Amino acid sequence: MAKTRVVLYLNQFFAGIGGEDKADVGFGVSETPIGPGNLYKKCLHDVYGDDAELVATIYCGDNYFSKDTEASTAEAIKLIEPYKPDLFFAGPGFAAGRYCEACGAMCKAVKEAFNIPVVSAMRDDCKSEYHKVAYIIKTNENAATMKDRVAEMVKLGKFLTDDHSNEPTPLLNLEHIPDPDEYNYFRREVLAGAFIDKTVAERSVTKLLAKIKGEPFETEVVPERLEIVPCPPAIKDMSKCTICLVSDGGLVPKGNPDRMATRSNLIWNSYDLKELFKDYEVVHAGYFNDYILADPNRLLPVDALEEDVKEGKIKGIDHLTYAMPACTTVSKKCEENGAIIAKDIVEKGEADAVILTST
Repeated sequence: MAKTRVVLYLNQFFAGIGGEDKADVGFGVSETPIGPGNLYKKCLHDVYGDDAELVATIYCGDNYFSKDTEASTAEAIKLIEPYKPDLFFAGPGFAAGRYCEACGAMCKAVKEAFNIPVVSAMRDDCKSEYHKVAYIIKTNENAATMKDRVAEMVKLGKFLTDDHSNEPTPLLNLEHIPDPDEYNYFRREVLAGAFIDKTVAERSVTKLLAKIKGEPFETEVVPERLEIVPCPPAIKDMSKCTICLVSDGGLVPKGNPDRMATRSNLIWNSYDLKELFKDYEVVHAGYFNDYILADPNRLLPVDALEEDVKEGKIKGIDHLTYAMPACTTVSKKCEENGAIIAKDIVEKGEADAVILTST
């Protein structure tokens, strides 16, 4: 039987090249294990025996990769192709923002290019939507847990590369999906039909009765946990307050220079408010845009705020406005970008408060 051929992706730090001073380094390839690759080599032997081999490690600087993700993944795929991988690992990225984004993008690109199992590991708030295309092991920000995370990644990789054709499965499509709790990865939001011996009603009543009696039961629906942040103290004197406008309604400069998406958009930017109102368009597929195109004040109430300035109700309007179209964008990415936008507003120091407008 042929060995399982494994390719690994690392950033410049874990590849042993350097820290931020080397973050602009381009792609490189090592056919001998480097950095965590030595740990992967050991774990692969522990799990596969002699039936798997780390054939190459692809590495790249975080800055280099993030400057043009599409170009970077295309470059990486060309480097990976000669190694004909059966399994791909990226990271672990832990909680490093650029590194996690690169790991996720690499997994997505490799999956699309070679249709092989792709596995990474990162903290919940860093996984973006990549858990839908990759198996992402749960971890925290502590790189000291590297050994445990790599062991989990290899264990999961073994399941994904094993032949399960002779094993029974309740799934109608006959696919064998590893248990998320057993393998410690984020649920992939995959819907698959399965043969179940009891109806939904029977299962629901059984679980409800168990809950009422205080008996153990396992839910079939795991709701997303949203953090509730308490409101800051109210502003006592609005006449000394400068307002900044932030919106997810998709008002952007004409031509959409940042190429924001109408659905599942993941990026944001700030624009000069006066220049924006001169020539604009709406990038958002979640509502009827014509009313905003006719008058952008319906989304960003500049006209009303200007009246408040004239009447002395507020001090002024921030010259910048922040836009992130958010139609079907995952809440975690909105939370992540929202924190970055808030930090940017605070660091610029022109605004005292923000008005958030939506659709």
